[in-house]
Amino acid sequence: MPMIPRLSIATFAAALSLSALVAQADTPVSYTEKGKALFSFDAPDFWTVHVGGPRDLSDPKVNQSRSVSRLIGLQPATESRIWVGFISPAGVTDFADAKEYLSEIGPFLVKNAEIEKRAEKVIGGRPARTVSGSGNRDGKAVNFTAIAIDLPHNRMAISVVVMEAGFGQDNLAGVNRMFASFRVGG
Repeated sequence: MPMIPRLSIATFAAALSLSALVAQADTPVSYTEKGKALFSFDAPDFWTVHVGGPRDLSDPKVNQSRSVSRLIGLQPATESRIWVGFISPAGVTDFADAKEYLSEIGPFLVKNAEIEKRAEKVIGGRPARTVSGSGNRDGKAVNFTAIAIDLPHNRMAISVVVMEAGFGQDNLAGVNRMFASFRVGG
């Protein structure tokens, strides 16, 4: 199985901590609930934004329905080897809840995940925690970073970045601009 250079995780983590990046003509995206924006960020130019609204999904294996919050997924228009998702799941109110939530959904995003680094950050002026590592997705080696950001009013924003070997490094600048532009509310 091809390995993704560890430099990709280190580069992403270092750039994520930068507070000022080059200004771009990116497009604002807001994550809303009941007509109020919980958080916003700028989607890079030439990235595709997919939005899935809240819904209930049925799991035929356990004959049980599960409520899924709105999900915003982003991917460069010409690059399928990098994906970014943002969600603010109902009932996830603190870092402990975010860790549990990520442990439940993690296997759907990355198989055989190995955590290599944990860090505390500030994103959009808010406390945040990151977990970075490697694993595989759809049979391909990937690196990932999961980010939990503390929002006001007992809410959390959760983002996951999944990067497959060979992704265009120039797209990493777009990912970093998203997090540099992150802000609470609209």
